Amino acid sequence: MGKFELKRSDRLDLSSLIINGNRLSLRSLNSDFAADIFKEFNSEITRYMMPKPAEDITDTLAFISGAIKGMRHGTDLVLAIVSNTNAEFLGCCGFHGRGKYQTPELGIWLKKSAHGKKYGLEAIKTLSLWAVENMNFNYATYPVDKANVPSRKIPEALGGQVYKEVQVKSMSGNNLDEVVYKIPYDAIVSIVAKQIAAL
Repeated sequence: MGKFELKRSDRLDLSSLIINGNRLSLRSLNSDFAADIFKEFNSEITRYMMPKPAEDITDTLAFISGAIKGMRHGTDLVLAIVSNTNAEFLGCCGFHGRGKYQTPELGIWLKKSAHGKKYGLEAIKTLSLWAVENMNFNYATYPVDKANVPSRKIPEALGGQVYKEVQVKSMSGNNLDEVVYKIPYDAIVSIVAKQIAAL
């Protein structure tokens, strides 16, 4: 079974990460976030997503357990998004191997009250910058429903370009008209370079 190719020679435990951004931090998912995820990951949030809301908190705990297993095996990275101001839970993001470790998939969801504040862009940008510093990969993908305009702005801000379109049915039974963005490794590196030059 494959896994992420890490740049560090020493073993990096993906299940115990804290990645700091300007307004938020990304923390490896654990059961402490179960109640918040169960409450906030509802039918409105999943309208444009493949997963469906958990029917019981045991489903949420099972998801978290699977995420931790994937992180410990180096095949997945799932993070809670937390406010640096008051430690408020804002949502989740991920860098998913799914058997394609040179072309991993970025994903994100934010709770309703966190929408419209550009937390999504900051979280994905923070995660992407961490990834190019710590992992080797060719490019990242970002699938998103065509109608989800706010989410489409995230990969576009990172230099992503649409490279394919697919129609899929979500686990909730919704028909999704997805576009898949390709975000080149070099495009993310250039953002890092610009930030360093601005210091």
